[in-house]
Amino acid sequence: MEAAGCRARALLLPLWCCLLAAAPRRCAGQTDLKSPQDIQVYVVNTNFTLRWNYTGNDTNVTFSAEYQWLDPKTSETEWKELPGCQNVTDTECDFSSAITEYNDEHLVRVRAERKEDKSPWSSVYEMIPFLIAQIGPPEIHLQSINGVIKIQVSPLESNQDRKMWNLSSFKYNLVIWENSSDAEVRSQNIFPVDTISGLAPETTYCLKVQAILYYQEGLFSPIHCVKTTRKVNYLFCPANLKVSALNMQFHLHWNNPYKQHVNYTVQYLLGFAKQLHDDHSGKWLSVPRCENVTNTKCNFTSIITIISAFYYLRVQAMSEYNKSCLSKEVKIDPLSTNEIGPPSIRVDISDVLLHVQISPPGGDENKVMRERYYLSYQIVYWKNSSDNEEEIKVKEIKQTIATISDLTPSTQYCVKVKAFSEAYNKSSPFSNEECIKTPGEGFGGQLFGSPYLPTAEEPIESCYVIESIIEEVNQNDFKDYKHSKQSSRDSGNYSNDDDTSGSKGSEGMLEKEII
Repeated sequence: MEAAGCRARALLLPLWCCLLAAAPRRCAGQTDLKSPQDIQVYVVNTNFTLRWNYTGNDTNVTFSAEYQWLDPKTSETEWKELPGCQNVTDTECDFSSAITEYNDEHLVRVRAERKEDKSPWSSVYEMIPFLIAQIGPPEIHLQSINGVIKIQVSPLESNQDRKMWNLSSFKYNLVIWENSSDAEVRSQNIFPVDTISGLAPETTYCLKVQAILYYQEGLFSPIHCVKTTRKVNYLFCPANLKVSALNMQFHLHWNNPYKQHVNYTVQYLLGFAKQLHDDHSGKWLSVPRCENVTNTKCNFTSIITIISAFYYLRVQAMSEYNKSCLSKEVKIDPLSTNEIGPPSIRVDISDVLLHVQISPPGGDENKVMRERYYLSYQIVYWKNSSDNEEEIKVKEIKQTIATISDLTPSTQYCVKVKAFSEAYNKSSPFSNEECIKTPGEGFGGQLFGSPYLPTAEEPIESCYVIESIIEEVNQNDFKDYKHSKQSSRDSGNYSNDDDTSGSKGSEGMLEKEII
């Protein structure tokens, strides 16, 4: 009677009434099913797996999950059934079809169920799919031919409409070793379609590949093993390919170890083609004026149309018996490969100033040299006399016109200039030396002084840079250095000690004159 009365008043009496009941039955709303624990979500590419632990001893228990998509465009917070995770008997489920926005936050929870009996919900698992996703193992295809292994990596998620990753950003790491007990393992970066060379003939090699996205390393592919073949060596194959480049003029040179008649065709490939997962073997193009030539050099300047791009070059040889052989490839990074040539200069004297006019390496019309290397110039000048103690002075400027003061009358001065690029850590050889003599009348045997400085400070070194035909004076930002003339001529080295030979208070008084 007491238990029956409790049930009759279940909606009105507190829960402790039922706990005092004599009957062993559970009251409405109570359950002995435990909540799932240790909720985890595993994401590989676009495959989502929900896993949990269940410590209850109950039989005939199933599990169901719900999720929330925190869409930043709406304020909806409704819990929805998680597709693929309803009434499952295992402690994991696949819900890949439910998630379509990989950069948005999602919430997941799980509970145990037995007929009408349901456990409390588990703790909520929060996730942003892209941040927890792993890069899956790639599929690879191998071909052993002529002593090398050709490898092709299939793009990840190739069968998925929606993709987690930007495939163009992937790099691939290859791990390869001989199939023996004491094999040395080597690792190298490869393109999606690539050739592995430097292998022993008729030897079995095993390898695996992983995809890398920035600093995130993916899972390795299954191990594949393949046996190499013996390489056919053609004597007429071009060897020792070398690239020389000066002022954006590019030349390829190679050796011809074969003494008989051979024709050569130089081919090139834009670097981005190697980053694609398609076979690029048919995308090589011939360099104009380097087709079916018999000499062993080629000017390929005409193909460098994208300065910031990479290029690959190779040489195809055709023997007198119509047999063909391809050289190894060389990679070209135009701005890094190119060397800076010396500038040309002109010097002139006007009044109390020595003017230096600089033509950039490659000439004024060479826009790439002028704009892409952010060139600066180092001007070296000295008195051309037999006195070995005369100072050699160095100025660094960014303009192409400089004016130098502090000249001695009736004295011959010599100047040379080199260009340098801090951005690419490159410098040119020095230009030819140009010498000119200062006039000898009207200066009273004194040093020429700047017309803008007081007489007491005239001995101070000053440097002037002409930008345009405007009369105004700005502070000079040149660096002064003093050098021994003799040591400079002998070794080309000089000291970088600041010049402090002027009168008191003269430090920092160098001027720039904009005329």
